[in-house]
Amino acid sequence: MSRIRILAEEVSNRIAAGEVVERPASVVKELVENSLDAGASHVSIQIRRGGRSLIRVSDDGFGMDSEDVLLCLEAHATSKISSAADIEKIDSFGFRGEALPSIASVCHLELRSRVAENPAGTEVLVSGGVIRNVAETGCAPGTSVTVKNLFYNLPARRKFLRSVRTEEFHIQEIVLLLALANPRAGFQLTFDDRPIIAVQAGNDLATRATMIFGKDSMRSMIPVSAENDELKVGGFVARPGLTRTSRREQRVFVNGRPIDARTIYNAVRDAYHTMVMKGRYPPVLLFVDVLPELVDVNVHPAKREVRFRHDRQVGEFVGIAIRQALRQIVTDSPPIPEPLRQPQMSERETTMPATLLNVNAGIPGRRREPMSFATGASVDEPSPSAFSATDADSEVAPAFAPRSPAAGPNSDRGRGTSISAAGRDAIRAMRVIGCLSDLYLLAEGPDGLVLIDQHAAHERVLFEKILHAARSRDGNRQGLLIPVTMEFSNADAAVLRKHHDRLNRLGFEIDDFGGSTFVINAVPAHFPQTNLTGMLHDIIDTITDSPLGARRVDDDAIALAACKAAVKAHDHLSASEITQLLQQLVDTELPYTCPHGRPTMINIAFGELERRFGRRA
Repeated sequence: MSRIRILAEEVSNRIAAGEVVERPASVVKELVENSLDAGASHVSIQIRRGGRSLIRVSDDGFGMDSEDVLLCLEAHATSKISSAADIEKIDSFGFRGEALPSIASVCHLELRSRVAENPAGTEVLVSGGVIRNVAETGCAPGTSVTVKNLFYNLPARRKFLRSVRTEEFHIQEIVLLLALANPRAGFQLTFDDRPIIAVQAGNDLATRATMIFGKDSMRSMIPVSAENDELKVGGFVARPGLTRTSRREQRVFVNGRPIDARTIYNAVRDAYHTMVMKGRYPPVLLFVDVLPELVDVNVHPAKREVRFRHDRQVGEFVGIAIRQALRQIVTDSPPIPEPLRQPQMSERETTMPATLLNVNAGIPGRRREPMSFATGASVDEPSPSAFSATDADSEVAPAFAPRSPAAGPNSDRGRGTSISAAGRDAIRAMRVIGCLSDLYLLAEGPDGLVLIDQHAAHERVLFEKILHAARSRDGNRQGLLIPVTMEFSNADAAVLRKHHDRLNRLGFEIDDFGGSTFVINAVPAHFPQTNLTGMLHDIIDTITDSPLGARRVDDDAIALAACKAAVKAHDHLSASEITQLLQQLVDTELPYTCPHGRPTMINIAFGELERRFGRRA
């Protein structure tokens, strides 16, 4: 008996639906793209219970007659292509003819459509992929698709849907992307009859981006524009200094299609390579237009990815376009004529700061004697084994690190273990003897040379101060002399509203002025007030990207975001500032590592120095 069998149509439809319909946002994406392909000038999206109960997408596009209404529900029925050759030059959102039949197989679907020249439209009802009724109906020109009880016949898939807020977030992001890519069309999005997005047709890209992301964000963006015979790049990129903790705000479109494009992400990273810290991402809004025959949009079932025929050239083109825009901001040099037509497109403009050794840096009057961090009290020198690596250990070890293997810098999210009294005394006994490149403090410790990362040390100090203030019940708030008014994107505003009470308990005082406008009246004690806008964006990003973000705001997340205000590499510190920093560091609970797990100080033992200089074998 044959083991191979042809699957029933119901089963194959559900498999196809699994590829196309991952969650309610996938349904919204497919239906809105169909509306845009139909020439709609206005698209309305209604959502109930995060898309579980209802998704309705209505448009004023071309519409369909009774014959097309039935044909569009057949697998691989499409008006976008007619031959294999058309696949090589796709210029529409959809083309496979899979979306509607796949969606219809996992829900109760109502489809109404009418072409303008017909007096009446057609209504069809489908349940689980089976057509239940077809009738003539009165309706406006265009198409309306209603999806009810998504995944009703796939309880396992329905069980894996996330919370209503999470599904709404994904839907909102999809509509934002499509609204940005299609200024010619107006969009209206409602969640349980609450208006979320309302933009009119005909806005230019800058106006629409401002309406969606807010004035504050757009004021920090600069335009990008470049083109040659095959490629065109337009949009906006962030000014140097504006970054986020994730790539969530790097939005890329290829021929109007929102996609994940590693080639473009790498080009952005390379363009900012001397301007952005590792792990930080500048927001960008980039539109790349390429000849349809030079890009393959048929490499992913949900069309989230594309493949360029000339991948390297596209990346270099985008990178140079961004660098040209940034160069006019960072320096006042004139743009290079026709940079995108030159063969040397892979060259990078690199600016590296000189590394200087200045043993007198930060010492008033350039004194020759070393600064002493000792408090003046008599301190008994602890035995080296209590706080440092022995000669048998690695040549460079965390300074004064406990010998327990569980106390390494990576244990407990980099928080190490509590410091002993002997360890604190050893840190107090250090003598600061200089500064290397305004980055590493050089100190003489009881067992050798100690190098202290000023940024990591200050991060640890800020982290514990802010965390303690956030968790204390009294005196954990500092009012702002001048309240700060901020505008956020709709998605970020929703996060602030959701976690408002928790943020208030932690010491923030944030008033909601409606829409996407908030006023910050107070922040937790010790919370940095410089770049408050960037700090709050970091907190929102941390909450959004954290798996715990949907349930609660973690105190540590707020403190971690705030500690990014620590002194940076190459920030010059005076002698008094160095002394104050080390005094605060020694008073922390865990001074050996920064909150991210990097060591704040390392020790090079005298024995290792003697070996390096040939003083002993």
